Formats: sequence, C-alpha cells, structure tokens
Amino acid sequence: MRSETTGKLAVMFLVLYCSTCLAQSKTIDPGARRQIDAGNQQWVDAMKQGNIALLTDGYTEDAVDCSPEGDCIRGRSALEEHTKEEMAKLGKADSASVVSIGSVQQGRYVYEWGQAKAHFPNGKSIVDRYLTVWQRQPDGTWKVFRNLVIPSK
Repeated sequence: MRSETTGKLAVMFLVLYCSTCLAQSKTIDPGARRQIDAGNQQWVDAMKQGNIALLTDGYTEDAVDCSPEGDCIRGRSALEEHTKEEMAKLGKADSASVVSIGSVQQGRYVYEWGQAKAHFPNGKSIVDRYLTVWQRQPDGTWKVFRNLVIPSK
C-alpha cells in the first residue's frame, strides 16, 4: 500500500511539473527555429559525408550525449573521438533524415524531440527517437547542449 501511494504521488508530481513547464513555455523564436532546422540538416549532411568535424561542430564544448542504454559521452572532444570510431565502422550514410516532431522554448533553451535516421551501404541503419536540448550561445547561435536517444522498447 505504501509503495502504491508513493507511486501515485510521484505521478502527480510529474504531471504538475510538466504542466508548469508547459505553462511557462513560449513559442520558439523564429531565429532559433531556423538555426535548429539548419543544425538538424547539418547532422544529415555530416552523416552522408562522413564528416566528423561537421557533426560535432553543432555541439557545445560541455555537451552530453546519451545512448538509449544510458551511457553518456561528456564533452565535444570525447564525442568527436566516439564519432570517429563509429564512422570508421559504418562509413558514409547513403541516406539520412531528421524529423522534428515537437519543441518548446524556455529562455535560452529549446527542447526538441523527434526521430533521426541514417542508412549505410553495409546494410546497417540508425533509427533513433531523440530528445535534444539546444542552448543559445553568447554569440546568438544555437548548439546541442544535451542529447538523449530514447529507448525504443
């Protein structure tokens, strides 16, 4: 009985928290939307070109990127090393896409969710649902601050 009550309280807290977040959210600044769409296209281009620098340039220096299993890579340089290893295995994608399903903005952060796909000539594919936090930089550009690949099961 006690764990059931605790579970109900946790769910109520989560609902109230999410409602508060959405109530404070504003529509996304058009400049932010353009840059985020360009950043998503940059990911597509980087995957098709096998261009590690193009891919990692869209991340902040202190970015965190997490797999669906919860393994996280911290920092752009570590992400660059990991990407180098992955692209060595996969090669250049013969097709790639990013579909943004939704997003909200709170101050200098935009929370975006959607699906990213890439297919490689060796038959392997990436099909990831994601939640990405974009952060406005001091120079006005938007970069990936946090990225979480959402488990599919």
